[in-house]
This record gives sequence, structure tokens and C-alpha cells, in this order.
Amino acid sequence: MDAPSRRISVVLFALLFALLSSLAFEAFAGGTPLVARRSLWRYLDTGTDPGTAWTSLSYNDASWKSGYSELGYGDGDEATVVGFGPDSSQRFITTHFRQTFTVANPASIASLRLRVLRDDGAVIYINGTEVFRTNMPAGAITYTTPASGPMNDVEEVTYVEITLPASVLRAGTNVIAAEVHQSAPISTDLSFAVELLATDSTTTPNLTRGPYLQQASPTSVVVRWRTDTPGTTRVRYGTALNQLNATVDKTAPTTEHSVTLTGLAPATKYFYAVETLDGRVNGGTADFFFITSPLTSAAARTRIWVLGDAGTGSANATAVRNAYYNAYGVDSTNFVLFLGDNAYQTGLDEEYQRGLFKQYEDVMRNSPAWPTIGNHDTAHSTAPPPDIPYFQNFTLPANGEAGGVASGTEKYYSFDYGNMHFICLDSQTSDRTGSGPMVTWLRNDLAATRQPWIIAYWHHPPYSKGSHDSDTETALVEMRQYVVPVLEQGGADLVLTGHSHSYERSYLLNGHYGHSTTFTTSMKLNGGNGRTDGTGAYRKGTTATSSFLGTVYAVSGSAAMISGGALDHPAMITSLNELGSMVLEVEGDKLEAIFLRNTGQITDRFTIDKSNAPEPRRRRRPSGS
Repeated sequence: MDAPSRRISVVLFALLFALLSSLAFEAFAGGTPLVARRSLWRYLDTGTDPGTAWTSLSYNDASWKSGYSELGYGDGDEATVVGFGPDSSQRFITTHFRQTFTVANPASIASLRLRVLRDDGAVIYINGTEVFRTNMPAGAITYTTPASGPMNDVEEVTYVEITLPASVLRAGTNVIAAEVHQSAPISTDLSFAVELLATDSTTTPNLTRGPYLQQASPTSVVVRWRTDTPGTTRVRYGTALNQLNATVDKTAPTTEHSVTLTGLAPATKYFYAVETLDGRVNGGTADFFFITSPLTSAAARTRIWVLGDAGTGSANATAVRNAYYNAYGVDSTNFVLFLGDNAYQTGLDEEYQRGLFKQYEDVMRNSPAWPTIGNHDTAHSTAPPPDIPYFQNFTLPANGEAGGVASGTEKYYSFDYGNMHFICLDSQTSDRTGSGPMVTWLRNDLAATRQPWIIAYWHHPPYSKGSHDSDTETALVEMRQYVVPVLEQGGADLVLTGHSHSYERSYLLNGHYGHSTTFTTSMKLNGGNGRTDGTGAYRKGTTATSSFLGTVYAVSGSAAMISGGALDHPAMITSLNELGSMVLEVEGDKLEAIFLRNTGQITDRFTIDKSNAPEPRRRRRPSGS
């Protein structure tokens, strides 16, 4: 098939996908349209600044043009074609839209469902208040601010959705306003339409996210899900599929449902359903289950799926996901580690929905997810507000709920699983210096654990020559300079990171904290490939004096994209510009790791063998503790 034919096929598929999604929404979501998809809008298509009051009800838009949605240009399916600028290389960045609608009694409305078609980015206002931002940078914007990036063929014909409280409405006349931004002056098309639906309190909620599992321990787990309208909350569960006799209820209506199940038996399989108090939302079938964590120190066979920079919802991400599903199935994963950049481009809730919760909903239904925060999760901010979607969408053990020392924050935390201790650090927003709160907590946490295995993970790699350079970027340099020495002295066995869109894996290392040019062969405690069918596994703990020395560092940031780079860091034995994810299997005193490509091919593997290790109590206490 030639390139134009492929393009036509992709567009036709996207249109069919959007149509089916639209029909599914109409069939299941319900609601009364306050603003219909095909409705009359006022619009300003002159590329000028309409002023600060243009989103308010009192603004006079009589001089604006009018036309029915869908509005835009370049695709050929617009009901109204709007102006685009002087020429094809100087298109206007922003086009503005307004529409009024009437609500007799806002108190009769339980919630609103806002659905937006946009290409490339948009900000939506109701009665002068911003209620939704999609594919736009955080913070203040103007009519010259470009969108965060271009839409692909599927995204530009797909409505993004959000639930809003009815409190944004007023009795009588209301105004909805929108500004649609192009990602660049050379953008070839623009699309815009909106649907605003009102639901009353008698509408049955429908599942729009999840369920997904969080904060698992041997005796507890958090079950979360989202519904399109507010409703009561119930989880029904039990060890037999036909006997879901235990329940936990919450009566306050909400669209964000979260239930903590306690008093569970360790290493036990439970089936579950998520419901309202008067009916099931989803679950109660054989594929809705979770298995509680084994008791601390238990040497249970464990499979861990590791995904870095995964949150695009792209075809590449789907290929990587499907390669894992084909190799292992969707129900054989004990838990998933997400290494940051979980939602591209700017950590918006809709990006989490598309890139994470929809993409991995099958595995997250049965396997707890343990994320770390990346730069895209915060729109590249190092001081994001506490209500960004990352913190809203995850329930993480700030108070030591799953083992380890309480950190007091969801930015960094630890947890135990069987005989393993996992440490999640924050390389994006927290103080990375040796005297800061995070590294101080890290020392205490390492000193407290007696687990045979220690695995740490965060976003920015201490060693990389991929799409990011650990010699020049501050976050990478500081994690290597301040954090790596503490981890090595505390006995860390494996460090997992993303950020560079590649796969890089080190030798068994100790003592490299500087520029790559300072790396010496003496820093390789084992200069082999770590493969049982090669130079042999990496062995640790052969003498009391070196009992827990040696750490393997892996960069696995190619779960959705590859971006090249020099890929020649001297600490790395393997550097690959390949799409894929990592799989860890730990049983007893052996850890086996592979890099699984999107093609299903395994292009790296290594083993850490601790069968000769002395007792964990002989681990050295990190300096400064």
C-alpha cells in the first residue's frame, strides 16, 4: 500500500473509531444536552486578542461571526469553515468561540459531562471560569501561546471527556467559551466542537475509568474507579467468585471512588465487583480479581512488569503492551512499576485516561500499580501544585501502609513485597541533595529494612547517553552525586529509571559518582554480561566485607517511543535504541531480568544471584545515618 493509501486508511479507521465511540457514549452515558454537538457558535477568527473579559456572560460578541459546529478548516468535514490566517505558513495560533445556553434550575442537575473535539489544544470556560484544559501548557496563556503538540489522526477526531460539578452553572443564561490553539503557525487543520450534557440524580452511573488497584499489602488493598455521574460506592469481594459476601460501602455520592479493603489474608486471591449501593457498575467475573502481597520476607516467585515513559496511548505503546500480553498474559503480573512520564504531554487528566488507564486497564484491574513522578507528569514543573492529576489519580503509601519507613509524602515512598524492599524516589520535584528531606528519609529507610532484596526506581537516570545525557542535566547529575552513594552503601541491588527513550543496562557497579570520563574498570565489580548462558550471573555476598556491594542500573524509557542518542556510556554493557519494557522475575535468592521488545524478541537479559549472601543484618548502614 502506498503512503497516500495508508493515510486514507488511517483516517477512515479513526473516523470509524470516533463514530463507534460516539454511539457508545450516547447509548450508555445518557444526559440532557445543554450544548449539542451541532450547535450555533459565535467565533473570532482574526488571530487577535479579544481582551480579558471575553469569557464572561456580559461580553459583547455581536461583531463576531457565527456558524454551526463542527467548526474548523483543513479536514473537509467542517460544517463551518473558519479563517486561518494570511497564508499556509502563517496561520493564526488561536481561534475563539462563544455560545450561550439556558438552565432553569441548576439544583436539579447532579453533574455535567463535557466532551470536547479539538485540534490541537483547547481551554474551556463556563461563565468566565476555566473548567477544562486539553493539550495546553500549564500556567498563564495568551492568544499567542501554542498548544503542547500536534494531534495525531485518531486524536483529532476523538472527543475528550470530563465530569464537571453543576455548581459551575447559574439559573438563567449561561455562557460557554473556548479558545482553540494550534501547535505551530504551519498547522494544516483546525477542529472544534463541544457537547455539554446534564445528568439528574436518578441517572445510573457508568464506569469510565478502572477499576484499578493501589497501595497493596499482605492484608489490604485500595480499589479505585471513576464513574460518569456521582453515585454511592460499594466493593463486594470474596475468595470464591460466586461468594462475594464481604462489602465495604460509602454513601456520599462521588465520581471518584476509592475503597480500602482491610483484614485480608496474605498471598490470597480475591474476586471483586465495584458497585453503587443499588446496582453493579462492573466486575464480579473471573477476570476481576487481586492477589494480596505475601508476608514480608516470604520468598514467593514474583513477576514485575516495568514500563518507562509509557503514557502516550500511541501505536508504539500498544505494540509494547501487546508483546508483554502475548508473552505472559494479562493476569500473571504481581504488580507494575511505572517509571514516570505516565501521561504525555503535560500530565493532564485526559492524558492519563488515554495513555495510562485505558491503555493498561486490563493489567491494572488485577495488578497493583506503583508509579513514580516524571517531568511530563508535572508539565515540566519542579514545584507543581498539590492537586495535579498525578497526585489525584494515585493512592501511595506516604505513611508506611505497605512496609518501609513512612515518608510523609506521596512524592517518594517505599513498600515491601515478599522478600523484596522497593524504594520509589522523586527526581523531579523534591530536594535531591544529601541533606534534604528525601535523602535523609532514604538513609533511614535503608537502615530499617531487613529484606534480602532492595530495588529502587525513579525517573531521571544517573547514567545515560540516550536522549538525555547524565553528564550535563542537573537532575541526572544530582541523583548520581547524592542518591547513588547512599543506595550503594545501603545495599541496593537494582536501580530502574526512564526519561531517556532507550534501553541501557550497566555492569555490576560500585563507586561511580562523577562524569562519564571518570569511569574506571575498578568500578565494575563484575565486568561480565550477567547472563547464565554467557559470562555468568552477577553474584553478590561472597564475603562478609563485600556482603552487599554492587548495583545494576537499567534505563528503560522506551515503552512508547525511542529517541536515539550516543548510547555509549562506559558504565553500560548494553545500550539499545529499541521499543520495549522490562520484566523482572524474583524467586528466593535469584533475580532474573529481561528486556522484551515490541516485536516479542528478548534483546537483553541478566541474573543477580545472592545464593551465597550472608544474613541481611550484616548490610552496612548508609553513611550519615
